[in-house]
Amino acid sequence: MLHITLCDDDRFTLQLASEQLKKAISLSRTNAQLCCVASSGGDLLRYLSRSPGPSLTFLDFDFGKGELNGIDLVRRISRIDPDAKVVFVTSHTDRGMDILKSGVRAFGFIEKAPDPHRMIAEYVKYLRMAALPDSADAPPQPVPKLALPLGIDEVAEIAIPDISWVDSVKSTPHTICYHTFDGSRIAVRDTMDHAQELLGETFLRCHRSVLVNREHVVSLKNGMIRLSNGESVVCAVSRRREIAAICFSKENIDEP
Repeated sequence: MLHITLCDDDRFTLQLASEQLKKAISLSRTNAQLCCVASSGGDLLRYLSRSPGPSLTFLDFDFGKGELNGIDLVRRISRIDPDAKVVFVTSHTDRGMDILKSGVRAFGFIEKAPDPHRMIAEYVKYLRMAALPDSADAPPQPVPKLALPLGIDEVAEIAIPDISWVDSVKSTPHTICYHTFDGSRIAVRDTMDHAQELLGETFLRCHRSVLVNREHVVSLKNGMIRLSNGESVVCAVSRRREIAAICFSKENIDEP
């Protein structure tokens, strides 16, 4: 298992980032767990020193006066675990050159952004890059796929967990479109009812012409379902309570 650690000296940022990371772990389909949420470099180092194993740390750069900065922390982390992977998450984009000049090895950089969907997408990217199988001998779990017929003797395979939503194509009769997390679209001749049968219970009918992957749902506001990649889809009034009950807590919805 990949141990995920998060360190930031701002309590609000720490809580927000931990929620986004948990969502990203689910979306990334990696064998990872958020094991440490630390508000100081000292707390982070103490956890890592007593918790051996593959780790991925998302680390703020600046911890204020009298505290170790991100570069110093990476050096300390490397002494504990030379293979540790560290991603800097910072609003100080100009510090990238300082980090490179310091000689420390950063696994990556994420610029702090107010858009939670952008942050989740960045976390997903690094989780997948750092993910490891359960053991050296254990192969990764197979990802369920869907074969979509595009024409005569032409089929496209798509990973079902990567499908964020499906809708009917109004301009073309008897045609539906599969939308993926990365923004790709595949249109095929089929019906929404058949698509729901193929995709299973993870996909919810939020409108007569829309299916949504519950694993990608972030919020429901003003009759629109917000997805983890920033896209939004319509949710019928009659379906809002049911969708909300399945996907998230009541505070994340507007009453119809």
